[in-house]
Amino acid sequence: ARPWPAFTVSKKAAAQLAAGHPWVYENEILAAPADLPAPGGFADAFSPSGSWLGTGFYSPASKIRLRVFSRNANDQPDDAFWRRRLAYAWAYRRQVMGPADSRCCRLVFGEADQLPGLTVDRFEDILVAQITSVGMERLKTTLFPLLAEVLAADGQPVRGLYERNDLPLRAREGLPLGKGWFPLPGRPTPAS
Repeated sequence: ARPWPAFTVSKKAAAQLAAGHPWVYENEILAAPADLPAPGGFADAFSPSGSWLGTGFYSPASKIRLRVFSRNANDQPDDAFWRRRLAYAWAYRRQVMGPADSRCCRLVFGEADQLPGLTVDRFEDILVAQITSVGMERLKTTLFPLLAEVLAADGQPVRGLYERNDLPLRAREGLPLGKGWFPLPGRPTPAS
């Protein structure tokens, strides 16, 4: 038994998910649970034959109804899970780019890092984040401090994290527009 609401998706969507595509569109859902998850809540995708395909964020306001973040039925999306995802993204950039280029780079690249709707750019000790999915918006108070911790543990202190959530695409997710500093625990907000 799975702990999250189950959506049955079309054969086409099931094949795409099995091939690694991270999204399920609203017209690809064949059956939805009676008790829908809250916007940004976790939900499972199943094939028409009942095979589990992945767990994702549910978004009722978007044409993309499910954004898959896990394809492992044993994953538990707790703080340790998200820390591993962020640590993997950082380790990959550090390895591919090297020490010099990883000081200013795209640190998190949404679906490519299995963090759908989250983009984070690094500019030395400042991070700039943009969120385009309601699931990531709900998790940002967990994810942003964890990302700062992952970098600090590798000798890369973060002075601040600036949110650039002024992208009109957020409106399609039912999210407000805005920008400003995110208050990282134990760090003063940068003056500029």
